Amino acid sequence: MFKRPSINPLNSGGDTTFIAADCQITGSISIKGNARIDGKIEGNVQVTGDLVIGASAFLKANIEASTVNIAGEVCGNIKASSLLELNATARLVGDICTRQFKVEQGAHFTGSSQLLEETIAPLTLTENSKELYPLKEKKLASKNR
Repeated sequence: MFKRPSINPLNSGGDTTFIAADCQITGSISIKGNARIDGKIEGNVQVTGDLVIGASAFLKANIEASTVNIAGEVCGNIKASSLLELNATARLVGDICTRQFKVEQGAHFTGSSQLLEETIAPLTLTENSKELYPLKEKKLASKNR
């Protein structure tokens, strides 16, 4: 892994970690900042910034990053807090969770997708909330008497 000034088209600020095409990693990696992967990884990948997966890359990994741009092949689940983009050469098998999802013509995606929302957290049921429908039914029953 080498650090160079960023040339990442997704985010022009900060450093980018490069993983070359002839590099093979087994295990979990965690990267602060942006990253570009052109090699092979088997495990988990966590990036605090943007991640570019090059056309020569093969990842058998679960991925978490802000923005993920895929041109290579990925087998695993992806959570992109901002954007997931599949280029025309991308091959993705796995489930995704993201705010925005862009797919170019020619990309292959097999899996399920879930869009993140910027709204308030989902409502949770409590014992009190279960009574809402029975109360409504009780009121209707008492009106019909």
